[in-house]
Amino acid sequence: MKPELIIFDCDGTLADSEIAHQKAILRVLEEEKIDGYTVDYCNTHFAGRGMSYVVSVIEEQQGRRLPANFTERYIRTYLDHVRDDVDPVPQAVDAVDILSKSYKICVASNGERNNVVQSVKSIGLYDRFGEESIFTKGQVSRGKPFPDLFLFAAKQMGVAPDKCIVIEDSLAGVTAGLAAGMLTIGITAVSHDPAGVAENMKKIGVSHIFASWAEILQFIESL
Repeated sequence: MKPELIIFDCDGTLADSEIAHQKAILRVLEEEKIDGYTVDYCNTHFAGRGMSYVVSVIEEQQGRRLPANFTERYIRTYLDHVRDDVDPVPQAVDAVDILSKSYKICVASNGERNNVVQSVKSIGLYDRFGEESIFTKGQVSRGKPFPDLFLFAAKQMGVAPDKCIVIEDSLAGVTAGLAAGMLTIGITAVSHDPAGVAENMKKIGVSHIFASWAEILQFIESL
């Protein structure tokens, strides 16, 4: 059955923005005089997860509640730097242009909506997707690794789950794609640990994992 919809994750898939996100988290933690966290730690444990998850983990580890405005301050910090710190994942812009000619396309991200929209704008793809084709975890009750966001995106785009392709860089993302019953592709183009990420994806059943957008395009064209 030929796919009809390509669902793109944003951070680490289209936008090389994971480092910028983790730095924003660390800056706000520093303001709270909380240390012991690094970019590598945040990438390993927080990449692909929503801020509600991040906050809950940090609160449990620290044995204290974070301020109610922690996420708001994180969003503001990220937005202050996104224009300078975020580039497209190599070949991502061309890949979206090519795929949009043959498939419906949308973004489905666990990120905070303002951050996701600004990331898409910063890499020059906002006009390609448009506001109505960018979906974020605030629109569903459960974010990734649950399938809710992908199923919601597919429904809004008018496509059955079994006719969707999900492209993801995180374990939470591919877990959600598989749970949604969609053809799930892993990408490690800007991963901090591509071999480790690929191995973990394979362990949960992801059969198609690629290191570049060129390889992904070749695979999709073969379907």
